[in-house]
Amino acid sequence: MEDQKQPKKKRFNLFDWYYRQGKVSDKDDINVLKEPTVVNYFKLLWKRFSKLISANLILVFGNFPLFFILIAMSGILSESSVSPLYQAWGPLYGAATFESTPTINTLLGAFGAHAEISVINTPTIVFYALGALIIFTWGFTRVGTTYIYRNMMNGEPVFPLSDAFYVVKRNVKQSLILGIIDALIIIMFAYNIYYLTLNYNMATLNSFMLFLTIAMAILYSFARPYAFIMVFTFDLKITKILKNALYFTILGVKRNLVAFVGILLFVAINYGIFLIFMPLGALLPFVFTIAICDFAAVYAAYPNIIKYMMDERDAKRLIEKKPLFDDEIISENETNIETVEE
Repeated sequence: MEDQKQPKKKRFNLFDWYYRQGKVSDKDDINVLKEPTVVNYFKLLWKRFSKLISANLILVFGNFPLFFILIAMSGILSESSVSPLYQAWGPLYGAATFESTPTINTLLGAFGAHAEISVINTPTIVFYALGALIIFTWGFTRVGTTYIYRNMMNGEPVFPLSDAFYVVKRNVKQSLILGIIDALIIIMFAYNIYYLTLNYNMATLNSFMLFLTIAMAILYSFARPYAFIMVFTFDLKITKILKNALYFTILGVKRNLVAFVGILLFVAINYGIFLIFMPLGALLPFVFTIAICDFAAVYAAYPNIIKYMMDERDAKRLIEKKPLFDDEIISENETNIETVEE
């Protein structure tokens, strides 16, 4: 009689592992709404890691105009020219054309170094213009990915692509308007910080304005996740969403600061990897770094929204893992808005 064959061990399959992520039972899942601690954040991060990768890809490819900006900035389309490295080269060259002396020739040799530069041309301008379309895609991707993070915290099944399309379809107008406002504010802060950094030592006022701008940018970073969560959780006008989000910069200051420090840590790790091995460090933001940082911000914000804006009945249902359905979107009259505005 032939020996009975032993069942073969199932080999590890990367794709099977990827699709199993997040498919956890209620028994094994983590109720982060009951205990929204740092430890539970990392536990949920590990269990739903593949969903974060999907959300990151939605954010990257959904904002496809970003690639036009990167191509324009790379200089591939620009024309090449040369330019002097030192400002003294111009006056020295002008002096040498009138009178060539050993002193001027020596200085011209010392300050006459040139470097290759990229000159912006019409194709580059066109690609920058196409990249500006990101202000129209920004809100859709942000609302879609924030909805994914919220469902992860609720313990709901997550289907990243369909979930993102679903919530954006139901909130097209508010997603678009909030996205345009958010993108313009970010661009404004980035430009001001860049300009003030270049002129940091030129005047005391510039130094003061630089630190003030950075402080305002940090406060705005606290408000952003609250605004995007409120888009699909409450039936509110954009002005009310922005107003309440600003209140939460103070009401949720403790969790906001913890999330901010955590995000800085993730960014620093990514930057360290970039310095050690540039290709990997440059690739990580396109794979999961952005999603990890965004999820940290939502993880900090969502419990505060439950605490301050939802009534006890709805908050209890969420904490007991009985999520609200989107058909039960909470209207302005059913929220504790007055509590937030006091």
